[in-house]
Amino acid sequence: MGIMDSMKSMMMKQAAKLVSNVVRKADIDQFAKLLWTLTKLAKEPAKSGLRHLAEGADRHDPMLVNWVELFNRSNPKVVEKVINNLIINEFAVGEKVRQEKMHELKIVLPKLAIISPTYACNLRCVGCYAALYGHKYQLSKEEVFSVIRQFNDLGIYFFIITGGEPFVYPYFYDILEEFQDSYFMVYTNATMINEDSAKRLAELGNATFAISVEGDEAMTDWRRGKGIYKQVQNAWKLMRENGVIFGSSITATRKNHEMIMDDTFWDYLKESGVSYAWVFQFMPVGADATMELVPTAEQRLERFRKTEELRLGGKFSFVADFWNHGFLSHGCLAAGSKYLHINAKGYAEPCIFQQFAVDNIREKSIVEILSSPFFEAYKRTIPYSENLFRPCPIIDNPKVYRAMVKKFNAIPQHPGSERIINELAPELDQLAADWKVYADKLWYEEGYAEKWPSKRGIYNYETRMRRYENNEEKLALDKKA
Repeated sequence: MGIMDSMKSMMMKQAAKLVSNVVRKADIDQFAKLLWTLTKLAKEPAKSGLRHLAEGADRHDPMLVNWVELFNRSNPKVVEKVINNLIINEFAVGEKVRQEKMHELKIVLPKLAIISPTYACNLRCVGCYAALYGHKYQLSKEEVFSVIRQFNDLGIYFFIITGGEPFVYPYFYDILEEFQDSYFMVYTNATMINEDSAKRLAELGNATFAISVEGDEAMTDWRRGKGIYKQVQNAWKLMRENGVIFGSSITATRKNHEMIMDDTFWDYLKESGVSYAWVFQFMPVGADATMELVPTAEQRLERFRKTEELRLGGKFSFVADFWNHGFLSHGCLAAGSKYLHINAKGYAEPCIFQQFAVDNIREKSIVEILSSPFFEAYKRTIPYSENLFRPCPIIDNPKVYRAMVKKFNAIPQHPGSERIINELAPELDQLAADWKVYADKLWYEEGYAEKWPSKRGIYNYETRMRRYENNEEKLALDKKA
């Protein structure tokens, strides 16, 4: 980074506190002006992204109006960290570093990383692979710190912490305190959040919390244990009172489908202070993998209609359905294309649900893992289908997944992991075929193919350079087109 770029970066970071104070008192028009200012300071492709947000704020996009309302009610330290760590460090400064490192290393770098520092959890949820281990597998504090520093050096400042239960990990707060310039999204069952921890999290400010909920009290307690829903409600209350930003992580199953389709459920989340929602389709992974809870193709289509309505409606800061919103992320995010998962054994998995791995952080650096033949094979192939409504190698393109595992002799990470590529293969093939019928109608008959064109191989450096050499802005615009 040159002297002028370093000075510009420093100025942006020093302005974070001032900007956060403005944002906390701003209306949508003032927020739009701020975004236009950041656009002038940013480089491509972050510039195009910020410009898109600024244009949305100018036209009072409901989602961005919701952001402004969220900032107005959040703790000042929390807002400062969102501005400094997430928008400036990760989105503006970090993107420029990632572009420079991409050319230096000749690999396309991800936007974020998922880390499971432990598999230990205080609950035993139905269908969860982490329940197998207790405290058997855990990364040391030094290992976690080393991994995060390696990512920071690549311009990556956004991390997802999951598990197991992150609050069980003995060095959880050490991570937040050590990396004050990074931003963390933490997936938690919320049962270990009390008055003291909520205050501490507000003072730190550099984390948001995606709290697991399955629906109403009966549905949540069925999957997570009796009394858990009331503990979630208490965590919501404590975080609201302390100005901590939090959202929901919702596992869509065949059993809770009707509840996810019910506006009453979403209205209650909104009233409870939930700011955003991630919807994860139940995946048949781990020793107790079962297809019985996997939503049907018909249910998946219905869920897309509902989550798309919510995404565009502005009720929440954002709503995303990982499997149904593949067109927003250019297909699968895995294997370092946009993220990867470092599990509690130190292995680098393509994603948290693709539980096979080749490389380990105890043997290789993050750069070596990102440029490995295993990950590069994924990046050359993504998207696996021209239809971005079929993004997943597990349930949409299972033959791709089986081929990757076989070609690279990938190691199963959990007892029973191999069931998904052998025993359950016929059922997954049928599920993929059933969904293809609906996905093709969405993609080809409802205009998505024209609005969100797919381009294979852009996460592979050589392919990307052939297509976009000296024109990263074209790439940014292409991916939004």
